[in-house]
Amino acid sequence: MNEQIWRLSVRSAGTSLDVLSGALYLAGYEGIEIVDSPEGAEQGRITVRAYAVARHGLEELARVAAQVPGCEVGSLEEIEVEDWAETWKKFFQPIEVGASLVVLPPWASATRFPGRLPIVISPGHAFGTGTHASTRLVLEALEDVIPRLPPRGNIVDHGTGSGILAIAAMKLGLAPVVAIDIDPGAIEEARQNARANNAHLSLRFVEGDKHDVPEATRLVMANLSAPVHRTIAPVLASRLAPGGIALLAGLLVDETDGVRKAWPEGWKSGTRRIDEWALVEIVRPVV
Repeated sequence: MNEQIWRLSVRSAGTSLDVLSGALYLAGYEGIEIVDSPEGAEQGRITVRAYAVARHGLEELARVAAQVPGCEVGSLEEIEVEDWAETWKKFFQPIEVGASLVVLPPWASATRFPGRLPIVISPGHAFGTGTHASTRLVLEALEDVIPRLPPRGNIVDHGTGSGILAIAAMKLGLAPVVAIDIDPGAIEEARQNARANNAHLSLRFVEGDKHDVPEATRLVMANLSAPVHRTIAPVLASRLAPGGIALLAGLLVDETDGVRKAWPEGWKSGTRRIDEWALVEIVRPVV
């Protein structure tokens, strides 16, 4: 059956492609198509196309892309596709993450990945399907920090989006887990994904902001843009328990120093990276 969907095209200089893709991701969309036409190649430019069922999501992406240097934002087009659900499948395939996780869409079978904990995520407007380096960085770091966490306190996924980080924390045996997002649409998508993982009764969802992060939190995960990280750092730092850990992602490598400096001086920190993307780990001293 044919369906009407929306498409946004953005022409980008090759050097801006990674920045553009990351900006689209952080604005809430991962399903993009790269079109490298001969005409564009001659001019050193590449066309990036994003697709969505709803127009309003792509309107926001257009505003974000317009801020990326070297990008030329085209018009929004309503197009017809034969089967949108089938179209999505070519964008989102299962991905093994870390030592024990696999992130997969509802149409994929977890039996193909014996020994791994399945995290089922439906593609939607809220970002976080595990395909982006930022999400993978947090999931890998989450596995590694569990033995170092204080024994008591909340686990917080701040800016939960699809809920993937909160669901992963629960599946890895952590509790209690709180998923926070300022966007009610993201909270609803996170709830739906939690149901798909039989995690909806184990997670607490909060429509709110940094001030809703509980006191004495032992782990906070935040996959956000660098300016947001710098803004929320003082509040998150005040909510971490002694020995608590913050995993901060959504950052380009050259943005890590600025984010680290927004946190208290003297707290232990480290970084991880995948290509041009990075994660900062912050540890509050025990005393």
